[in-house]
Amino acid sequence: MKRVIYLIIDQLAGHWEESVRIEGTDLPPANVKGYHEKGLIPNFSYLIDNGLWVKRPWNKGQCQTPCGMKYLATGSYIEEKACYDGSYKRPWYIESEKQMGFFEFAKRYYGEKITAGIFSCSPWLSKGHFYVPEFMHGMVSGYADEVMLRQFALPWMERIDNPELPLTWNLVHIYFPVMDGIGHSGAPSYGQPDSDPRSSKHSYLLFLDGLVGEIRAYLNKAGIWEETCFVIAADHGYHLGCSVAAEAGIETNNRCYGHGKPYDCKVWDFENNRSTGVYSGGPRRITFILSGGALDEKYRGKTVEQAEIIDVIPTIADLLDVPYECQGKSILHK
Repeated sequence: MKRVIYLIIDQLAGHWEESVRIEGTDLPPANVKGYHEKGLIPNFSYLIDNGLWVKRPWNKGQCQTPCGMKYLATGSYIEEKACYDGSYKRPWYIESEKQMGFFEFAKRYYGEKITAGIFSCSPWLSKGHFYVPEFMHGMVSGYADEVMLRQFALPWMERIDNPELPLTWNLVHIYFPVMDGIGHSGAPSYGQPDSDPRSSKHSYLLFLDGLVGEIRAYLNKAGIWEETCFVIAADHGYHLGCSVAAEAGIETNNRCYGHGKPYDCKVWDFENNRSTGVYSGGPRRITFILSGGALDEKYRGKTVEQAEIIDVIPTIADLLDVPYECQGKSILHK
């Protein structure tokens, strides 16, 4: 069985409408494809160049985090009421619990053959999401990404891989929430260099690239890169430089405006105060990268033009040879 690391980065836009540039710069809104092409995120770029990269993955369902996380846990779209009801309270939990998440299914399928680590927070540790009690390591919502990685996930992987123990991990999920908080605060996509990476989407994307580099470095140091597949995905993107932001009173294409409805916005011309008619759809623009030394050579350096958020889980199921049924399709067959 291959090892899989599954990193979900909340609100990490994977691509953007290519005509959009942040005023006063030659940069696009902070997104993986645009920054990869600018050479700004070398660790993401390494995974892209040596892996199978979906250039334009989409969330075609609801772009609220509870729904996006549900799709990323089950590989299926479900009714909005089953993943979000406008709050983080019941009754949507009850509906959510009716569907078994992939991690719980994999544990039942493989039994003692699988050792997993799940590093996340409530409610994503609930039934129907990433629920497997013996594998869960939770923190209070809003924790720092680097704390979860450096103090919990990496030490756990190193401890489990101790040659004196009869265990080794097969599957790890890590959730990074901080990028989403930057989008909700009205923060800029690009800001002047600052000691605080949380000051802008630009600064934080560069910081995230460093954290991705730390995961790569650990896998190489531990000598397990060649037996590991590394999956990075996101639940949704965000509004910026679009009709929804403009209608809310934003007067620049360098200010984020969350990821609420309507998700299908248009690029806005702030100079002339009108819509360009060009599709933006920022909240729907997610990330999906499959890389790692265990990825079959025939997929490396290749691209898939488009896929959906529900294709992430069936791809992981494909890698681990788990017969999990869902709506999505593995990108290994695209």
